[in-house]
Amino acid sequence: MPALSFSVAKDKIKSGAKRQTIRGDRKFPIKEGDKLFLWWMQRSKNREKLGEAFCLSVRSVTISTDNLSYCDNGYDSTVRDDFDLLKFAVDDGFNNWSELVVFFENQHGLPFTGNLIMWDELQ
Repeated sequence: MPALSFSVAKDKIKSGAKRQTIRGDRKFPIKEGDKLFLWWMQRSKNREKLGEAFCLSVRSVTISTDNLSYCDNGYDSTVRDDFDLLKFAVDDGFNNWSELVVFFENQHGLPFTGNLIMWDELQ
């Protein structure tokens, strides 16, 4: 029962507007079907349980300045279209692709390779 902790996009997670997150590799990887526990600032005195949800999918993903690459069902795809990049960024809780890129560049460096974790409605 993996836990995911967040420090941004609390309202978007609670409203269901954000149902995905991008994370680095984990010692014990999240798998499709896992029950996820979503927390706001889990390791602080201000922690709040946002809810529980089931993992719908986990995809390998690479974020670069001008594109997004992911592996889906064994097929590699690269997204470069501005509209698709915007949709992906908004789905992840950002206002636009540039904001997502700046966040990942500052937090992890680019290109960033990790996992796209998607979940169903919060319970």
